[in-house]
Amino acid sequence: MKRYLLIICAAVALISGLGGCQQKVDEPMKIVDLRYRAEDSYDLPAYGAKAFTIMVVSSEPWTITSAHPDWCIISEEEGEASDPDLVHQGKAEATTVRVQYYDNIALDDREDKIIIKSDYWVGKEIVVRQKGSAFLTISEEDLDQDVTKQGGDHFIHIDSNQDWSVRVTDGDWVEVTEGATGNGNGIVTVSAAENTSELRYAEVTVFDRHDVAVGLIKFTQDGVQLVPLSTEIRAGYDQLAAELDVQSNANWVVTKESESDDWFEILTPTGEGDGKIQLSFTQNDTEGLRSAVILLKNVVVNEGDYAAVKEIKVKQAYKITPVRVPFNSDELGNWSSDWTNAPSYSKDLGGTLFTAKSRLHNSSMPFGNYTFHWSSITQNPASSTGVRVRHWFCFDEGAELKADIRPADGKIGYDVNAAGDGNKPTIEAYTAVDFTQPVEITYKFDPSGAGYCHVTYLVNGVETNSFDTSETLLRTITWGTGFNIYIGVDNENSGSAVLEWYEYTPPMNWED
Repeated sequence: MKRYLLIICAAVALISGLGGCQQKVDEPMKIVDLRYRAEDSYDLPAYGAKAFTIMVVSSEPWTITSAHPDWCIISEEEGEASDPDLVHQGKAEATTVRVQYYDNIALDDREDKIIIKSDYWVGKEIVVRQKGSAFLTISEEDLDQDVTKQGGDHFIHIDSNQDWSVRVTDGDWVEVTEGATGNGNGIVTVSAAENTSELRYAEVTVFDRHDVAVGLIKFTQDGVQLVPLSTEIRAGYDQLAAELDVQSNANWVVTKESESDDWFEILTPTGEGDGKIQLSFTQNDTEGLRSAVILLKNVVVNEGDYAAVKEIKVKQAYKITPVRVPFNSDELGNWSSDWTNAPSYSKDLGGTLFTAKSRLHNSSMPFGNYTFHWSSITQNPASSTGVRVRHWFCFDEGAELKADIRPADGKIGYDVNAAGDGNKPTIEAYTAVDFTQPVEITYKFDPSGAGYCHVTYLVNGVETNSFDTSETLLRTITWGTGFNIYIGVDNENSGSAVLEWYEYTPPMNWED
């Protein structure tokens, strides 16, 4: 509930004449001190609505009125003025007004407006919305219906006190044969045709008297189910394996459309029910995109049974020459410094010097693979915490990939974060590194599944960790997204590091 609100209004009487408007200077200024406590709006059920109260006090006589007094009862529609000094001090006794609404026996919702007013001043307008008595429900067991291959009649049971209609909104193999329209309680008959092919779906929608959809009934008819979760498999130029999920209720086989496509092999030529198509690849050393087609078919047991055939494109990228970007003063200008010490370019060191604590940030990095070359990392012997060179690859909704280079421990650590409903994948914690030599760390992104990524960490060109993103694992890291990258050297006075260059490899154009 709102606290008492103080409203002080001054009205200056105006008189009109041929010459226009003039202020009546001898008219005394009038003050209205109106205070009340009430919500801005109330939402009430059609039947058995509980009364609510409004508290009001004013230095002038006041009124509370309803726009619909025929179905609203206000216990006190007006009140006398209270002592202005007591009102102003908040000590005047307020009147509690009880507001009650009759049951709404009409089908439609209705709306009322209550006005709190004192003298000339309207203090508050309260909106009251009350539901109508109309209802329309569908038996829960009717909402999802399984249909045999032979088809036949199925029923929808409606409980209502209004007009309604039913229409097929998806699927041409079902038809509303009885009860397409009705009033009150009723039964709708939906007839399904025989199915001699694949598993199929249909939807029938129930509409209320205003033609607003209020219920959706789904029909699933038995048949051959053979559904690859994507019609395309993509692999990086040096990616050795890829897989694709299949939903099925039958045995199935996978074959190459052309046996001359010898750059990949099918590791799962047969399957039963739900499963995975698994492929292996040779490295693509050509200068063009490889493309082929594999055929997914159900095993036909009896002559005349339906044979489903699904075409799946298989594509493998070619090696794209990375673009090397020296981390000089020009490149430094493309990044923002957001920690205590600002990194600076040193021609003598051949790169940008990070002294702990310093960090750079770039929020507009394009999608692709990145390799960062740290030519030297120097540990301060007097530091008890040790220098840490850190990388963050951040995505939408708080998902991020992290690497933590720790010379004092002789290793690099990895971590991932996920926000929302994205879960974290499990990866190995550390990789041992010789920090007497330059260190290169690579973030590599390959396509995986339906629009997601296979993420690989490499140290000095050697794979150290990898995982797949998916609908549930770090779901915001999808193929083609951009990056928000941070690079920093952490722990104050712990040491320094020199970033000489980074390489960027743009993603493959899969439509070539």
